[in-house]
Amino acid sequence: MNQLKGISKLLVANRGEIACRVMKTARRLGVPTVAVYSKADEFAKHVTYADEAFLIGEAAAKDSYLRKDRIIDVALRSGATHIHPGYGFLSENTGFAHDCATNNIKFVGPPASAIQAMGDKIESKVIMEKAKVPLVPGYHGSDQSLERLVQGCKEIGFPVLVKAALGGGGKGMKIATSEADCVDAIQSAQREALSSFGDQRVLLEKYVGQPRHIEVQLVADTHGNVLHFYERDCSVQRRHQKIIEEAPAFGISEDFRNAIHKAAIDSARAVGYENAGTVEFLVDADTWEFYFMEMNTRLQVSERTVEQKETLRSALIPLFLSLSLLSSYNPFRRSSVGSCKRDVD
Repeated sequence: MNQLKGISKLLVANRGEIACRVMKTARRLGVPTVAVYSKADEFAKHVTYADEAFLIGEAAAKDSYLRKDRIIDVALRSGATHIHPGYGFLSENTGFAHDCATNNIKFVGPPASAIQAMGDKIESKVIMEKAKVPLVPGYHGSDQSLERLVQGCKEIGFPVLVKAALGGGGKGMKIATSEADCVDAIQSAQREALSSFGDQRVLLEKYVGQPRHIEVQLVADTHGNVLHFYERDCSVQRRHQKIIEEAPAFGISEDFRNAIHKAAIDSARAVGYENAGTVEFLVDADTWEFYFMEMNTRLQVSERTVEQKETLRSALIPLFLSLSLLSSYNPFRRSSVGSCKRDVD
């Protein structure tokens, strides 16, 4: 029996673990599911697990899971009223979110405006600055001339971190340790940003040498209600990729915890956020000052850490939120849990 009457049928625009997790949740609620798959995934678990499955292209993601037009077509043909993007692929694609709305299909995720704003580190910092969310001292202005960026480095004081406005994963990030290598760091970051993301804009931040990386999981509905699911520590990284995650974060005071949770909620409200997301903060381990870094407008692999700690099902919440049913979701007991990822060179 379908317990979510507003969702007649759910298409999951993804594959693998996240697709199966969403479908398992939908099945528990009695919601019929639709899978899409490439030729390489014809016998994949998510294909056999769904109530219906449709081939959408060849093995390459650009010919299948990234084909917005084919996924929308399957949704219309199958009668799916909602599309869950999972993570990766089209989960942060504003065009896909717009296409869903144009075809009267509910995108199970944040509004396109929030995806766009938080996907641009410069725009997101402007929004957070207005909302008085703590930011790393730096420069995120529209003047991208070399002269202004060099001046910005001098004003901030070395060392300075030069970061690409778009993208992530450490790409387009360079450290200028002194005025002598400032120009090289800026130009190198710009070249890498243009090559990787098609946009050479950069921002500048005061480099924090021994930081902690703490992020807050939250959800928000269409009525302005925002609920945090506490925090996780992701400080153990290699090449800016998270290796070990632990929830809750260790060695922090209740005052600090309350402050960082409030900042995360303020961040979500500032951008008019809806659905599940993660706000990432950089913490100065010496001063215990924390600064907004970015907001991930999607489900994440690491949400399994919070999911286990809070005994909740992260794939379930977006379905409730798509129907503005946050008040219907009743959390959860707290415990401690960690996760570790393999890093393969």
